[in-house]
Amino acid sequence: MTAPQASSDPGNWMAELLARYELPLLKHAYANCSDRELARDAVQETFFRLIRTRENGMPENIAAWLFTVCRNIVTDHLRRQNVVQFGWEVRHLDVETPDLSPDDRLERSERDIRLAELVAALPERERELVRLKFQAGLSYKQIEEITGISQGNIGYFIHKAVKGMKEQWRQEGGAE
Repeated sequence: MTAPQASSDPGNWMAELLARYELPLLKHAYANCSDRELARDAVQETFFRLIRTRENGMPENIAAWLFTVCRNIVTDHLRRQNVVQFGWEVRHLDVETPDLSPDDRLERSERDIRLAELVAALPERERELVRLKFQAGLSYKQIEEITGISQGNIGYFIHKAVKGMKEQWRQEGGAE
């Protein structure tokens, strides 16, 4: 996504970015710290920094910039607080799907919980790459800009992680 240009409505660019990136950033921040308030604060600070940065021009790759800044804010806070990181509970941030039956909703919830557990069991690097690719929907190029890991290695680590999770899922009798 290219950086939004100035429009006739000066607040429109921020509304567009919030609509597109707020929830993926919240999920990403929460997955890195397991603290809803810290995740919200980190996302808010990320957008404040974007407003301040905009005075000198918008970042070229806005998605990579937002995720990198958000990741750094959470990491800096955790370093200062020396906080231990725990699991991944994305289901608390997901939007409900009202068109599903109660049975379908329960089945989906159970599947999502098990998938989150499988992701949480991955090594830290693979866990972050899987979240950035599948949860945030970022490209390998954007992930490279955020993590500093080459696109080839990103592909390898994601493939390895997905293959391992599929195998674990199959061993537990999960449907594909």
